[in-house]
Amino acid sequence: MTDFSNYDSKVFSCTYEGQTAVMYFKSESFLTIMNAEVLREILDCLNSIERDKKIKGLLTMYATEKNRVERVQNFISSIQDQSGYVQRERAVIHYGNIVKRLTMAINNFTKASVVGIHGQVSIDAFGYFLACDHRIAADDLSVEFPGLKLGIVPAGAVSLFMSRQMGATKTLEVLMAGKTILVEQAKELAMISQISTKEQLRENCMAKLEEFYQVPGS
Repeated sequence: MTDFSNYDSKVFSCTYEGQTAVMYFKSESFLTIMNAEVLREILDCLNSIERDKKIKGLLTMYATEKNRVERVQNFISSIQDQSGYVQRERAVIHYGNIVKRLTMAINNFTKASVVGIHGQVSIDAFGYFLACDHRIAADDLSVEFPGLKLGIVPAGAVSLFMSRQMGATKTLEVLMAGKTILVEQAKELAMISQISTKEQLRENCMAKLEEFYQVPGS
């Protein structure tokens, strides 16, 4: 059985620090989950954290680099280049379903869950974050819509969780506009809970988890 208390792969890492499990996602959402083996490792990691009685919460750190959103567009373009409408639709549905599977796994996680986000992030990945108890973003955050620019609506569970936060009408307006969302607007839309500097992001996330740990029964 894999030991996730000190785990590292090309896609994500996990370490146990006291009562907190810390996961770093190193890759954009489509690269993370289109590989079935990688997806299984992530789900196994979440299950392992859930079962460990010494761990009270999960910190997920997610950062991207500017070229990764371009890689999402290239990935979606590769789907569109597949021959035949059915083949293209099947690939898009497959991608959306797997994104949703990971999002719902995070949603069903019963321990305290905080995510720290910085950099340029695609909207598809935001479903992961909306499923967490608390979302802290650095002031350099920008949310991009790479698929919409190519005619594919955001995949996975992001629309479901955004509707919970801001209502169906506002969610549809935001998703269909496809305009870059900067950190202040993300806060106004309740997509994130708190803004931090990049330098203090991890520290602020840990502090929020410590607050959760003080709640009786946590």
